[in-house]
Amino acid sequence: MIDGYTLGRAEGAEKSANSWMKYARELEQELVNAKAGLEAIRALKDAALSELARLDPTHPLMVQENRQKIADKAYFAYGKPKS
Repeated sequence: MIDGYTLGRAEGAEKSANSWMKYARELEQELVNAKAGLEAIRALKDAALSELARLDPTHPLMVQENRQKIADKAYFAYGKPKS
């Protein structure tokens, strides 16, 4: 026979586990959404670069280093990456 204390602890542990599982599913969905957004931005960037190359092949943004500087500035403005 299980006493009330043990039963209460087991129910509390189950509730805690369910809460963590819900949180993990939410984080997983946020990651999926972020990856989808990143792919959409890449597609848009590629289309814009193709059009820019057609219109002005000597534009400074046609140089990868120039684009990387812009990307780095935005990335680090968001916050330093955590290791």
